[in-house]
Amino acid sequence: MARALRTVITNFSSGELNPLLATRTDVNSYFQGAKQCHNFALLAEGGLMRRPGTTYLATLPAESRLIPFIFSDDEVAIIALSNGRMDVYNVAGTVLTSNYTTNCNWTTAQLFELNFAQFGDTIFVTHRSNAIRKIFRSSATAFTVNVFAFDTHSSGYPIYQPYYKYATSTTTIGTSATTGSVTVTASADTFTSAWSGLKIRKDKKTMTITGYTSATQVTATVNETLDNTTATTDWDEQTISSLRGYPQAVTFHHSRLWFGGVLSRPAAVMASKTSEYTNFDVDDGGANDAIDLDIAGDQVNEVRHMLSGKELLIFTDGGEYFVPPASDNTVSPSNVSIEKQTPYGIGRTAPQMFDQAAGYVQKNGKSIREFIYSDIEGGYKSASVSVLAQHLVDSPKQIAIMKGNNTRPEQYAFFINNGSTIPGQLSVFHSIRDEKIAGWSKWFTRSGDRYQSIIALNENLIACVKRTLNSSTVYTLEKFADEDTTTLDCETLSTLNQRGTPLVDGASQTGTTLIIDGLTSAPVVNEQFTIAGNATEYTISSLTDDTGGQYTLILNKTLAATPADGAAITFTKGFLHTVNAIYQTETVNVVEGYSSLGAYVVSGSNTITLTTSVGARATGIKIGFNYIPSVETMPIDKELPEGPLTGLPRRISKAIIDINTTLDMTVKASDTSAKSLVVQQVSDTIGADLVPVTSKKEFYFLGYDRNPTITISQDDPLPMKLLGMAVEVIFV
Repeated sequence: MARALRTVITNFSSGELNPLLATRTDVNSYFQGAKQCHNFALLAEGGLMRRPGTTYLATLPAESRLIPFIFSDDEVAIIALSNGRMDVYNVAGTVLTSNYTTNCNWTTAQLFELNFAQFGDTIFVTHRSNAIRKIFRSSATAFTVNVFAFDTHSSGYPIYQPYYKYATSTTTIGTSATTGSVTVTASADTFTSAWSGLKIRKDKKTMTITGYTSATQVTATVNETLDNTTATTDWDEQTISSLRGYPQAVTFHHSRLWFGGVLSRPAAVMASKTSEYTNFDVDDGGANDAIDLDIAGDQVNEVRHMLSGKELLIFTDGGEYFVPPASDNTVSPSNVSIEKQTPYGIGRTAPQMFDQAAGYVQKNGKSIREFIYSDIEGGYKSASVSVLAQHLVDSPKQIAIMKGNNTRPEQYAFFINNGSTIPGQLSVFHSIRDEKIAGWSKWFTRSGDRYQSIIALNENLIACVKRTLNSSTVYTLEKFADEDTTTLDCETLSTLNQRGTPLVDGASQTGTTLIIDGLTSAPVVNEQFTIAGNATEYTISSLTDDTGGQYTLILNKTLAATPADGAAITFTKGFLHTVNAIYQTETVNVVEGYSSLGAYVVSGSNTITLTTSVGARATGIKIGFNYIPSVETMPIDKELPEGPLTGLPRRISKAIIDINTTLDMTVKASDTSAKSLVVQQVSDTIGADLVPVTSKKEFYFLGYDRNPTITISQDDPLPMKLLGMAVEVIFV
């Protein structure tokens, strides 16, 4: 005997779940999650919203890494770094600084290995193989790149940079004199030709090496008069150099600039003097002096990233550390310590603060973890936040954090995948820790196109997208909308093509007949226009081609006034539209208000011709690429007294879906015989815009399945919000 039961999916807050959880009805997330959740944004209330589309801002010169510059809420900029180059834009896509190449020492391969730290008008840029650079804003519209330089004494020496003795502790050096050009002799093989130009210190006095003689002997110029010529073990060389490498980690913390992970000292951490960000003089170890220490451990752990939170967080390839403050909440040379907390290790992707924790990509590229302080454990712990959606983590190369905006409270972390499984797609994590809400979804754009880089600028989410346009690879700068008001990707507005310079031909025209000339192509029936000096809008009912660009029009209404000869004609509603040149030869989708006007191929002259049944206004016509949102439930299951329905043949007979401001939603059951159903609501007034639906809608299905699911999708670029559903299941 067949039985029926009803199960309710009250929310989708767990987002997309790992396929390996397909039968895990014992996991609470099962009934709040989805088998797939594509191109949806998870909402704080538990529902789903078609993800926002993007607006086209500009075309970038090449593959680029985006960097946010945030001076204040009102002063922000998009810094785009490409191979040996920097370009800067505002959030509208206007170029502020173009094709800047001076001191841009990064390559394409290094772009996503660069680390950054901003203080005021300056961004410090580090890479383990490159000298430190500073991106400096000299004005609201001018950015430059400068070489980072350590402070010097007023006399030019000493240079207040870190020094370290890389040679063995027993190796000595002596000099032939105390001033001028001297011969430096080491007690063991030490030097190579690469030492030329390097600074070394003997008894804390500086020399510059000028020439290489042998492994034990070089020549040098004395910069500070030496105390004596006696051989001594008290000598060292500059820590950061072309010979020894450069730091890869950088941050600001407790009024100090911190560097870490120098190539030849991978476990080293160095900090400037307090409030003197280019002075790394350790001096006598006073409270405000610079800090220089190595992380102690049973193995050398490479410092890859540092992050300033409540404490200084240090991420290495072998584990996660923090620097606890002293009782007076300070960090100084006398009290600094580095304590290991967890053993997982980080990759090259920079971590970000998110929802009270530091989110980072584990070095295997397959897990997203959060590093967060636990009062219960009295230290930091690292838990995987991707364990239920492991399949969505594919070696992410960049993280961006959105902390809510003016219209929505949601917090999102965006991860650009760079592996072979889902390259160029976004894995999006939504979390509200206090409400115990956490879930994942997957975002992607037009087939074949990829997200290349992504940043958050206050309330703006900006992406570099690699697209194939007109058979060429193009890197576009695009901004995500605040909500689902933008439902296309790479969206722009079209311009109604006026077909030349249409003018009234001859005075004293009256009635419903009007002669116009100056057209380069024929007007079309149902197009609308105005005549200069009169706001009345006329529609073309029929027309005659008089040749030579002249046409006789029959109008839908009598002329309100006699037009002057030569009065300008402005088309206000028509069919031929000029579009942005980026779309040339591409298939684009067109949206007007809440109406999807379909897909069109852009001509070589950058125009589209709308069908005569859907003529469109001169403004408000949106052009771009469609993307498909789709959510599929987990197999509809329920625990019964005799056990779960898992694996039993059953039929979804009815689904009641709660929707909000939705159009063109398609609902179907997993059985292939099920019919797709489309919901939309139109006004009783013919020709009026579509009206989004906010209500509960019932859908009925046939056919049995052992793992029945419901899929909700949308083919047209229109708004959609899903709040929940109730499902009736028939089983034997």
